[in-house]
Amino acid sequence: MAASDEERLRRALRLHLAGEADAAERAYRALLDDPALGAAARHWLGFLLSQRDRLDEALPLLEQAVAAEDGHAEWHFNLGLACARQGQAEAAAAALRRATELDPSRYFYWTNLGAQLLRLARGSDAEPALRQAARLDPDCPDAFYLLTQALLQQGRHDEARRCNAQGVLAEPPGKMPPIAQAQALCELGRMEEARAMAEDWLRRQPDHPVASHLLAAFGGAEAPKACAEMYVGSAFDAASRSFDDDLARLRYSGPQWLADCLLRQAPAPKSLSALDLGCGTGLAGERLLPYALRLDGVDLSAGMLAQAQAKGIYDSLAQAELRAFLRSAKMSWQLIACLDTLPYLGDLDNVFDWLARRTEAGGLLLFCVESLIDGGVDYALHHSGRYRHAPSYLDRLLSEGWRVLERTAMPVRDEAGCPVAGEFICARRLGKANFDQF
Repeated sequence: MAASDEERLRRALRLHLAGEADAAERAYRALLDDPALGAAARHWLGFLLSQRDRLDEALPLLEQAVAAEDGHAEWHFNLGLACARQGQAEAAAAALRRATELDPSRYFYWTNLGAQLLRLARGSDAEPALRQAARLDPDCPDAFYLLTQALLQQGRHDEARRCNAQGVLAEPPGKMPPIAQAQALCELGRMEEARAMAEDWLRRQPDHPVASHLLAAFGGAEAPKACAEMYVGSAFDAASRSFDDDLARLRYSGPQWLADCLLRQAPAPKSLSALDLGCGTGLAGERLLPYALRLDGVDLSAGMLAQAQAKGIYDSLAQAELRAFLRSAKMSWQLIACLDTLPYLGDLDNVFDWLARRTEAGGLLLFCVESLIDGGVDYALHHSGRYRHAPSYLDRLLSEGWRVLERTAMPVRDEAGCPVAGEFICARRLGKANFDQF
């Protein structure tokens, strides 16, 4: 290739890099018919047009370039990206696969290939590509997060949780909150490191409710029988503004189960006095409203109650801890819902005593828990900071004055894309409790 020809291409590339897109486009177009430079000019013009969102023009040029000269990994990579942006996942995967064959040293070739295979629901094919990316750059969180998706597509949830934790720990310093880092360490079995993080937090902020609770959750202190009020209140206040969106992203199944269960039980419209315990922003209350003659809500978090108040669905809202509210209440209800609230309480004996007192004879109790499998105990504090309850423990609680109408084992929500096993229960109150025992 003559020096003057090389200089013409270099000049076009300099214009491109300088952001002078119109001038670069003219310079590339002037080279399209050049026997020596035509393929390169087509590639770089296609790349430029792709950057300018002119994908319909870009794709033919990129395809012509690799057809003329197949040996450039970068050209195949750029073609793959353009195909991906056009929603052509099969073509994108083929181009990206060729890029990895020509140059297997670029981790981002492998991550992009894996991403396209995931779009095609080919998790088992994506897995080796993403493992290669993680080997090439162990500090690349995207490789681990994409690999998590590949494992999820294959139903390998335990591996997916660990892989997601590796992604969290691969994030740059300061990117992830310390809680997420510590919980990721727990997921990987690095409990001593997680406890050290909580202990360091407490040294810097003695008696901080979140740090104290997490130290217990990580096995560094005796687990309390319930989450501290300050821990629950502060955590939910912080989450209140984005709570509905966050739970949708986590595929929280409580409100839909509640709606479906009530449809099956078929109480008359606007017929029941209803209590929403741990009402949060009102996600459950919206499902209770069609059946409620009166709807009351209670929550520990002022931030959550503000969001619930804005929805205008409750006749009353009270800021209180669940057990204290049940003890001090002056009335009973025909329906009590308690969704995604009991995981913040470990010992439920007294809770169910008071639920029995506050549920009218023949009334309904609808609640959910996160399931403790093969624990050998009634409940345990998980490193997520929430409690999990054994099915046998629920058996005992429900044997005292309740008739179970529905009991469904199903995920409560996702964590790191993985389902959290739970139970959803609808029970009818058989009769009044003996109030003298309270």
